[in-house]
Amino acid sequence: MTALIGWLDASSEDQRRMREIVNLFSERESRDELGIGQVRDALSDQLWPGTSTLFTRARYFLFIPWCYRKAAEVRKDLDKAAALADQNERRLIQALKGEKDGVIGGTIGAALKNLPSSLYWGGMRTHRILNDSVITRGDAIAAEVDRTHTRRPAVVEYEDEAMEWHDGAFHSTLPLAPEGFPTQPIGFAMPRNEAEWLRERMLSNSDGTMLEYALEHRPDDKSDYPWQDSMLKSACGQRADVLEDARRFSILMNSASLVYNLLLAEAYEKAEFTRVAEPAEGYRARLDGWAEEPNLADDIANWDRDAFWGRVLVTNPNVNLRSRRFIDGWLDHLRTARLDDLANDENARAFIHRREAEHKRAQARLTNKRLLGAWLGSSGSGRLVYRWAQLRPILHDIHDGLERADA
Repeated sequence: MTALIGWLDASSEDQRRMREIVNLFSERESRDELGIGQVRDALSDQLWPGTSTLFTRARYFLFIPWCYRKAAEVRKDLDKAAALADQNERRLIQALKGEKDGVIGGTIGAALKNLPSSLYWGGMRTHRILNDSVITRGDAIAAEVDRTHTRRPAVVEYEDEAMEWHDGAFHSTLPLAPEGFPTQPIGFAMPRNEAEWLRERMLSNSDGTMLEYALEHRPDDKSDYPWQDSMLKSACGQRADVLEDARRFSILMNSASLVYNLLLAEAYEKAEFTRVAEPAEGYRARLDGWAEEPNLADDIANWDRDAFWGRVLVTNPNVNLRSRRFIDGWLDHLRTARLDDLANDENARAFIHRREAEHKRAQARLTNKRLLGAWLGSSGSGRLVYRWAQLRPILHDIHDGLERADA
């Protein structure tokens, strides 16, 4: 039976999270095979509020308001203005054809289903690019038409209260769109005034976070993990504590993912599937490499997990109790296990087997031969990076703009 994900009544934020889930499952390195995604997301939100794995480049935070504003300027009718805003977002694909990376819809073209606005709307709320935190995309085009044409009072009724917009849907200091936008060629490079504006918006709701620090201190051009970045490593205080939690959680829980994939690899070979060549040997080697991680024993023995859980639960007090038990159980096991022989640890293997059955039930690959045969050689085996791969280009876009001489 085909699985369906419905979001007819979901909020924009709920829809964003559902798209992230779909995005993760479309990747070979799906990160939540063992049900640790709530903790991953809580740490990501503490480090980088208002961000998403669906983001690509910084200038979309301006492109989207410009698409709406340009549509409202030439269409008084709300339906026609909304249709033109939609069309403007699709025109961006052609306007950005000179860019190599980060073009939303660059492969599929104007037929894309998820417009940039649907992907960035939650971040635009968090960073107060939108004038109201609950405004929808439909409300936004209405507010922009009201702002431009004053064809009716800029008030929308929500049951017993009225909500007013005096400056349209978007922040009153939004920079002007370039001439000919969005039909003329454009790029992701931001002039200094746009970069300054966007940094100010993002700083408005990121006090004390690693995002604030990264907006004020340019990160390295290349770093696989945020805790390896030479600039971010110089941060201190609460944000440094969160980054340290993220580092330990990524490294230590990666061992659980590697054991899980080793079990899959062994079952795959035993079932005489051959599409993936000798996967078990590879995962044994990766577990050996994991055991050689510097300071691993100290990371296990001296982590203040009470403080870690306190920080996680501030962001998401509804973390699944079974997930908490699994995480604590695995970390407890690492305290007494032979780290250099985890591949042969029967207690560890049984623990992971039980967790997959509990978390995935009928979809557990270890007990579902059809799903096992569809395994591509990796199910969440990579370390968690907490949106760093998506955020680093955005930070660089902003810092590049700040360093330009033009205004």
